[in-house]
Amino acid sequence: MKHDARFLAVKILDTFEKENSQLSLIRDKVFSRNHSDLSNKYRATVLTNEIVRLQDRFELMIEHVSGRKKKQLDPSLSSIIKIGFFEILYDEFIPDYASVDSSVKLTRRILNHNASGFTNAVLRKLIRKQESNPDWFNLLKKDIRWTSLPAWIQSRWRSQFGQKGFLELSDWMNKMPATYIRVNLNRKTLETVMSELIRSGIETVIYSDIFLKVKSGAGRILSTDLFQNGTISIQNPASAAVVGIMEPKVGEKILDVCAAPGAKTLYLAEKVGKSGNIIASDFDEKRVSLGERDLSRHGLRNIQWEVKDAEKDTYEMADKILLDAPCTGTGVLGRKPDIRWRRKPSDVRRMSNLQLKILENISKFLKIGGTIVYSTCSLEPEENWDVVKRFLKLNDDFQLDKKGISGINLDWINDDGCLEISPHIHGVDGMFAARLLRK
Repeated sequence: MKHDARFLAVKILDTFEKENSQLSLIRDKVFSRNHSDLSNKYRATVLTNEIVRLQDRFELMIEHVSGRKKKQLDPSLSSIIKIGFFEILYDEFIPDYASVDSSVKLTRRILNHNASGFTNAVLRKLIRKQESNPDWFNLLKKDIRWTSLPAWIQSRWRSQFGQKGFLELSDWMNKMPATYIRVNLNRKTLETVMSELIRSGIETVIYSDIFLKVKSGAGRILSTDLFQNGTISIQNPASAAVVGIMEPKVGEKILDVCAAPGAKTLYLAEKVGKSGNIIASDFDEKRVSLGERDLSRHGLRNIQWEVKDAEKDTYEMADKILLDAPCTGTGVLGRKPDIRWRRKPSDVRRMSNLQLKILENISKFLKIGGTIVYSTCSLEPEENWDVVKRFLKLNDDFQLDKKGISGINLDWINDDGCLEISPHIHGVDGMFAARLLRK
């Protein structure tokens, strides 16, 4: 039996509620157990991302409209009603009647007739509220749950960015992020790629000299020949800027540590060319297999993948090293909405200590005169500049290298010469990177 997107979404949301594990891994498991086509899988991905992103907000609104608290609702019933709320309030392409009808039928299929009556009553009450007063939820915005961020993150960001900055940042993290395509200009021009994508029903605009921003049709990208043959890659411009700040040269040997699944790895490989060499590694064997699997798509022969623990293992000596360190990921909460619910306050300090240990170890394998780029997708100072300061204090044979950084948006470079991208200011993923020179 082929399952539709809403059914798949409920199964994914129910599992996430029980396990609170990585949303993408849960999706893969549900998709593998339930037969469905690509369009339903893409729709289920959108639904689950948006509902997990606004989890607290939906629970607040459902409580207000239904008079029932979350703990009073069956988990599957709660998931179905959240899908209905999302479609009625945020999805302009789904008619209200279609959302109600589908939600009621799905409730009857998964639960029972009585529960379907409850779903019908709650969603119809929401529609009446929306029609009589489109701003009915304004009073709910004063509730801490409206921003749909854990209290500890709210507190940190208010302190770091101020109230105005916090509100702008939380608004950004609660929107569906844009999709960007990086084009391998060694193969085709931006304009040629744009034309070919249009024929596949994908509309784009030029974002930069190597990036296109997708306006519509993002769900079709993976099935295009351009993606399958490695001419294009899905990557955020902030991620590519980390490679840019390294300034890789043709023929260089580069260690790419903690690299899987390898978006930056592929860009590095394009930069160093056939005469260069990328030694990519990660401690997670499954993630390394994802990187290896991508090699055949791109046809690149200058990447070597290894399973290694960057905290203690040894490496070949290299001209340059990219350490895209494991982190809390608070800079990509928009693109990976489940992270906000899986992190704890103690993770910030735990990650910063791990990051320093990894940086200490891999720095031994850099040639004199070479550079390490230390990067994270975190917005937390303890994981970024504080790690760099601690490392430099312990290693006087290294210095911060901020000379000659070219090809990077100058607004993305802070006063210390580091890459520091804030999503609500710069409009892309949050990212930090520092270039360290071995004297």
